[in-house]
Amino acid sequence: MARSLNKVLLIGNVGKDPEIRYTPAGVPVAQFSFATNESWRNQEGQYQEVTEWHTIVAWRHLAELSERQIQRGTRLFIEGRIRSRNYEDSSGTKRTAVEIVAETIIVLDGRKETPPSGQETTPDTEQASPSEDVPF
Repeated sequence: MARSLNKVLLIGNVGKDPEIRYTPAGVPVAQFSFATNESWRNQEGQYQEVTEWHTIVAWRHLAELSERQIQRGTRLFIEGRIRSRNYEDSSGTKRTAVEIVAETIIVLDGRKETPPSGQETTPDTEQASPSEDVPF
């Protein structure tokens, strides 16, 4: 079988504070919007910019990190994978959600909370399990 790769690298800003939920087993999962920008000059020399919005999902330790250190406007580096899932909304309409499942989150600017004295301030990283799925 041929190998494949599903890898996403993003640098951008958080669009809204993370929403934290828990699975029935008590596993934390966070979701938040994330904006990346692309800019260029058109043929007339005018500056153009497009913002792309992504839905980020973080599990376990990364969800807890999100709750403690991430808020609207925080600049982040996110490494993860694309996942799409199908669901029905409250009116019964079938929908598809495309999300980035975070595997690494690094805060690039000021933190929401200062770690206790004596603890390292290295970036938090944890592998997320691909088998878990909680709709938001």
